Amino acid sequence: MQQNSYFRQGTPIHPLTIIHEMQDIIDNDVTLCIDMGSFHIWLARYLYSFRARQMLISNGQQTMGVALPWGIGASFVRPCDKIISVSGDGGFMQSSMELETAVRLNTNILHIIWVDNAYNMVEMQEEVKYGRPSGVKFGPIDFKRYAESFGAKGFSVECASQLRETLRKAIAVDGPAVLAIPVDYRDNDKLMKHINYNLII
Repeated sequence: MQQNSYFRQGTPIHPLTIIHEMQDIIDNDVTLCIDMGSFHIWLARYLYSFRARQMLISNGQQTMGVALPWGIGASFVRPCDKIISVSGDGGFMQSSMELETAVRLNTNILHIIWVDNAYNMVEMQEEVKYGRPSGVKFGPIDFKRYAESFGAKGFSVECASQLRETLRKAIAVDGPAVLAIPVDYRDNDKLMKHINYNLII
């Protein structure tokens, strides 16, 4: 991939732009809990971790929806850490009811949602295996208001120029917060070209 594609300034936002901004807020006092989906391959390949056991990730286990519950657990194991859990929108909706738990227990979690209104990895797998996708798209969700309905702080961005400031506001919240980021997966084919699909289908 050419470097200029990493930092497109429009919307949706390129994965490497999101990772670049995330990298700037991750220090030794942060624990990461990573869900399953296309975004997790981007994170596993490009996000750096400099502390042992800083990142909890279930490579290859297809554990969609696990990030937020993991984050809640991590907040009790590491009460002095800021917990950042990350999922796609499809994975988040599989366990989003646990926002009630996160709020009730006043966990110090920022949950970041990469939004594309689809099960993107499933879509790619179906195209490879069946030649067409089916049942992988869903309508838009206002994740900011959804989070606020549980009592969490909700944030969203519309373009890359808003990402840095909004991410810093969200990480500064003392308590549970949710940040929704529209993601541009057009470069997934470049990311995936060295992956053996027989191992993940």
